[in-house]
Amino acid sequence: MTVSNCPRCGKMFRKIKKSICPKCVAEEDKEYEIVREFLYDNPGAGIQDITESTGISEDRIIKFLREDRLVNINKDSLLLDCESCGTAISSGRYCEQCKVRLESDIRGVVGGKRGEERLAGSYHSKRIKRD
Repeated sequence: MTVSNCPRCGKMFRKIKKSICPKCVAEEDKEYEIVREFLYDNPGAGIQDITESTGISEDRIIKFLREDRLVNINKDSLLLDCESCGTAISSGRYCEQCKVRLESDIRGVVGGKRGEERLAGSYHSKRIKRD
């Protein structure tokens, strides 16, 4: 575990999974719930409507979309671009085609020759069960 300064509040914390401190994670979770409840009551609302009504910043809402915590169902105002090809997407980091391509590439690396090469020259033995 590493100790880091929270980029939001500046306090020191033990960095385990998140890049922000537990207090800021809790605040972010509250903001997410506010946005989620607003969208539940106002389906199809645009980002300006969400920002004005909830007080949550546009950057934070975009972060929720990137993390796949929210999905933009208003196809007329797609805010995000695929990080690989630039296609407009409703949430996440990659479009469906790039996700499929990346998964295929990863499977090829994990299941392909690289895995066999890594095992070459190593010794493996079966564990013998003793009574």
